[in-house]
Amino acid sequence: MINKYCDGHIPALSAGRTDFDDSLEATAKQTVADYATQMDNLQFSDAMDTAWKLVARANKYIDETEPWVLAKDDSKRDQLASVMAHLAESLRVIAVLAKPVLVKASGDIFDQLGLDQSAADQQLPEFGHLPADATVVKKGQPIFPRLDVETEVAYIKGAMAKSKDKKVEGNKKKAAVAAAGTRKPEISFDDFDKTEIRVVEILAVEPVKGSSKLLQFTLDAGDEGKRTILSGIHKYYPHYQDLVGKKVMAVVNMKPRKMLGIESQGMLLSSEDSAGKITLLTIDPSVANGALLG
Repeated sequence: MINKYCDGHIPALSAGRTDFDDSLEATAKQTVADYATQMDNLQFSDAMDTAWKLVARANKYIDETEPWVLAKDDSKRDQLASVMAHLAESLRVIAVLAKPVLVKASGDIFDQLGLDQSAADQQLPEFGHLPADATVVKKGQPIFPRLDVETEVAYIKGAMAKSKDKKVEGNKKKAAVAAAGTRKPEISFDDFDKTEIRVVEILAVEPVKGSSKLLQFTLDAGDEGKRTILSGIHKYYPHYQDLVGKKVMAVVNMKPRKMLGIESQGMLLSSEDSAGKITLLTIDPSVANGALLG
């Protein structure tokens, strides 16, 4: 977009303002603070999940600001410049946060943005250290190229099969307990084939008014519009906001049903341990929304 709208030059970060800039900057500030705490506590996986919250917020920022619309109005050139600068700065911050784990990818982001990896100020994670008038590459290669959907699904099924084999081999006693207490009647392949399980991305989560158990999930299932699913897992996710941006599995062809006046359009898949704790089944973030599992 910077090549298309700004002749390849990143505008100064202070150029123009939109109604959504402050929110993006606030998310970046909170992300950096949470990331630092988690890294200090050696919570590396949590730190990377936190960094990806800024990715999700930047994606939403694009939808909010609609740069393709701003580009059509000469009177909004300053706002368009602000959007491009804020997106470039978000990418720079994300690259800095991801560097301990994704060294090459972070370097590639810097190179494609035309930034200097040796400049100390450009390696600071705080929002606001974007150099003015850097020149992006004319045509960058995808940092995280998307796999073919069939390849993605085959990989997931293979990984799940290997994981299942290891658990069966190493936990025979636990398996026996499960067999005695939770086994259900056998079904045919045709029965299973009726179930449509797809990868969905959590766009928003909020408690349902009038219920201490239900959470309302707004999801992207790769189809038209957004999908709402209610799930009674509030007690297991008191910090439900942390789920935003994660990808999980959902049965999407269940008959909708209303709970407390809200229509639930499917069911999220989860696991339950021996203590009764329920955990949503998450999917690698690189898998496309709407990918079919089964």
